[in-house]
Amino acid sequence: MNILTGISKFKPEKRRQSQGKAMTTLDCTLQQAQKFDPTLIANTISLQTGDELQSRQERTICEDCHLRSLCLSKTLDADGLNELNREVRHHRSVRKGQHLFRQNDEFKSLFVIRAGAAKSYRTSIDGEELAVSFFLPGEMLGSDGLYTKKYTNSVIALENMLVCEFPFRALEKLLATQPLMQRHFNELQSLQILQEQEMLLLHSQKTADGQLAAFLMNLSQRHKRLKLSPVSFRLPMTRKDIASCLGLAGETMSRLFANFQRKSWVNVKGREITLTNMSALRSFT
Repeated sequence: MNILTGISKFKPEKRRQSQGKAMTTLDCTLQQAQKFDPTLIANTISLQTGDELQSRQERTICEDCHLRSLCLSKTLDADGLNELNREVRHHRSVRKGQHLFRQNDEFKSLFVIRAGAAKSYRTSIDGEELAVSFFLPGEMLGSDGLYTKKYTNSVIALENMLVCEFPFRALEKLLATQPLMQRHFNELQSLQILQEQEMLLLHSQKTADGQLAAFLMNLSQRHKRLKLSPVSFRLPMTRKDIASCLGLAGETMSRLFANFQRKSWVNVKGREITLTNMSALRSFT
């Protein structure tokens, strides 16, 4: 199942009082959300009773995460994972439409998406919101605040999200004692710069068709990195968001999608999209 599928069908299983097992804080948080998909939950976290958590106390949450190979914890040994786990705020829930942080907020933490998707945007002097980029699971948020100590963009959840929060002061101390983690952190920052450059290059396409084709191919490559289908996936952003990111009018975006579908380059049903002619799309890039 696509990890970006809307978190909309999950209803936590009722626990019998006779079990005598206290529910974890995480269980309560997820019950309050009431909009998580069972497969998504299975892929990201385990709903565990107090007894189950106690029996697994030697394993940290980072060890169990299917996105670990993409995250800051990739190179850590057991001791490093335990130290990181004490500092990280796992499973922070961010509802659709809620801000993770806003432009000019004080920089305090980095974030990694475990489930869901987000949009970064910047507010112009005249108050217009300009979409900058989109973020998928495993991708890091907040590094734009490292230099100025303020976030330069706002980040908002496009759908219900789970994120891990890394307080940067604690992370710096850990990086100082973990050279492999420091190297991986540098690599993640480099990857983010490359992705931002790719987004900027979308504007260098000579035609609107080329811009949309390059955008879809960019998403395809990022889904492949997540070991998900690079051909069929869900667009968590609206057509208006895509148009804003590409500097196009909303009406133009609707017309482009219709044209791509008519040419059998894509098959679109709502926000579900299948790239049916990758060669044609790739020819623009």
